[in-house]
Amino acid sequence: MYVRQCTILLFLQLITTRSNVLFFKPFHCFSQLGKGPGPVVHTKFPSSFRYFPSLALNPKARTVDTLPFLRLRSALAPSVDTTPALGKILPIVDTVDWVEHLSSIEGITDLQLRIKTETDPDIILLCVEKAQAACKLAGVRLWVNDYWEAAISAKCFGVHLGQEDLAACVASGGLEKIQKNDLALGISTHSYAELSAALGLKPTYISLGPVFGTSSKNVAFDPQGIATVLKWRELIAPDIPLVAIGGIGDPGTAEKVKNAGADCVAVIGAVTKANNVAAAVKQMIDAMK
Repeated sequence: MYVRQCTILLFLQLITTRSNVLFFKPFHCFSQLGKGPGPVVHTKFPSSFRYFPSLALNPKARTVDTLPFLRLRSALAPSVDTTPALGKILPIVDTVDWVEHLSSIEGITDLQLRIKTETDPDIILLCVEKAQAACKLAGVRLWVNDYWEAAISAKCFGVHLGQEDLAACVASGGLEKIQKNDLALGISTHSYAELSAALGLKPTYISLGPVFGTSSKNVAFDPQGIATVLKWRELIAPDIPLVAIGGIGDPGTAEKVKNAGADCVAVIGAVTKANNVAAAVKQMIDAMK
């Protein structure tokens, strides 16, 4: 059966790291063959978020519904929805200095701190605390890449996890801790398998990348292109924002991914390499409106 195969293949990494994660099978994509009781067959690839499995972090729960993480409004949300919206751009930086600088620039509502070279947990926590202090003062939401324990300790707004870090977080019970402390969760995706895992967790946002070629980070995936942005928007629930990342270095490119369905663009060089950072931020935000 197709969904059982999805459960085994698409979520294999999560299963092997935590045995008490449960999967619930949607029956929308089954069709019966023949008459009376008998086997069912999957007739086509799922074309909606409704047809993907969901995950239960607590196998003892009395409901099969997966509780979503902290919400931010997407562009597809009803106009009456008063939930705060995810920012139009999500600058990703690797130092506290950059966080302090960008948090003071008009128009920036979200920042992501991606600490690349430091491995000492105490120093990482200190950096996250300093970055959170700057963001709190400026009224900016801080997302911490990978280091979810430091993000919880510093009372940051949210955590962003790549797929490998997501598996490690699941193994240590981190997702429950993130949810219990009311932190938002963003998840990276690069393939249908990774998207299936992300959809099952109902995160705050889902990112897709690299949309275009990028030199900011080594990734094992070819550029996804605009067509994949369109497909991801189709497969992701309308109340979950879609973030596009990778090679989005100018307003024209940002507008293309916005027109394909992205709510937000994650940017690095478009901001950090700009001669006039404030002007570059404004241009990118305007392109996403």
